[in-house]
Parts: sequence; structure tokens; C-alpha cells
Amino acid sequence: MTSGRIRQLGLEQLATIDPKNVGVSQWKTWLTDYQFDDRHVDDRYIWLACVLALKAVNDENFGVGCILIHDDGDMVAWGHNEVFNPHFRSNRHAEMVVMDSFEDIHQGVTSMEGYTLYTSLESCPMCLARLIISGINTVLYAAPDEGGGMVHKVNDLPPVWVELAGSRFFGQAKCSQDLVNAANQIFLLNADELNRKLKNR
Repeated sequence: MTSGRIRQLGLEQLATIDPKNVGVSQWKTWLTDYQFDDRHVDDRYIWLACVLALKAVNDENFGVGCILIHDDGDMVAWGHNEVFNPHFRSNRHAEMVVMDSFEDIHQGVTSMEGYTLYTSLESCPMCLARLIISGINTVLYAAPDEGGGMVHKVNDLPPVWVELAGSRFFGQAKCSQDLVNAANQIFLLNADELNRKLKNR
């Protein structure tokens, strides 16, 4: 998928965001103005994941966006966190939304070699386990999540999970530091508020 097409898709998504607060408005402007940094091969994909993350925040979900790309350049699925809206679903993390969509539509796919999943935030233990089971070849995130992320601790998983993950690559995307910061700050826009809601359930 060309950079121009990715920008078009991202701008279309940004146009659907009617900001509910100043933070969302500021990040909408920033993402609209952002120019891809061609020195970083994953920049355009992470930008689009950040756009989807901002859409999630404006929909009162956790600010995480995710896309799935095939090696031929086609984007085969995309989505964002949907834990709270349109209704509460505890498993609707961005990675889960994308993998559910892909697996429902592409039921004949028997190998995930040649697919790369990009997410704006390092995957949590639940999502990492799902991605390991899926067999997806490569998982790349923008912002590390030291408190909730599991990719940097993948070797702490039970041995069978470590073995399953062994032939695949999980790590940080090659994108600009500005996008890493954006992914982190977008996630933090409402994370404390939503975590309080989870604790009160």
C-alpha cells in the first residue's frame, strides 16, 4: 500500500473525529499535519495506528490502534480498542478487534507467514498470547508499555508459549521518535479514567 493511500485512509478517519476535548483536538491537528519520515520504514503504518488510537480515545475507549499488513503491501484489517464502546467487551483490545476481523473474513488462511501487525502500544499479556497462537510472523509496536506490556517480557511466559513465539519477531517498530511519543501520549489521554472504571467493575 502506497504512502499516499495510507495518508488518504488516515485523513478520512481523522475527518470522522469530532473532538470531545482539547487533547483529542490537539492530537487530531498534529496527526493531520504530520509528514512521514522516510528514514523509518514503519513510519506510515504507525501513523495510521496512531490515527486509529485517537479515534478510540474520542469514542471513550483506550487509545490503542492496530493494523494488519500483508507482505504484498495490502492492509487486510484494521481497528482500535473497543472495550467500553459501543458496549462493554472485556476482550476487545485493538489487536483482538483486528484479528477477529481478519479471521472471520479470511477463514481459508492457514499460515500467517508474510503478515505484519502494527500496534500503537506494546501488546498486553492477553493480546500477546492471542498473537502467538495466531502464528503471525511479525508484531511491531510504537510505544513501549513498561507497566502493562508483555513483549519485552516474552521470555517470562510459560515454556510452551516461549517455544511457540520463538520463530517469530516481536519488537518495536522503526518509526520516528515523534510517533513513539504521540502513541504514548494518545494512550495516556484517558487511560487513568478508564482504569478506574475497570477497578470499579
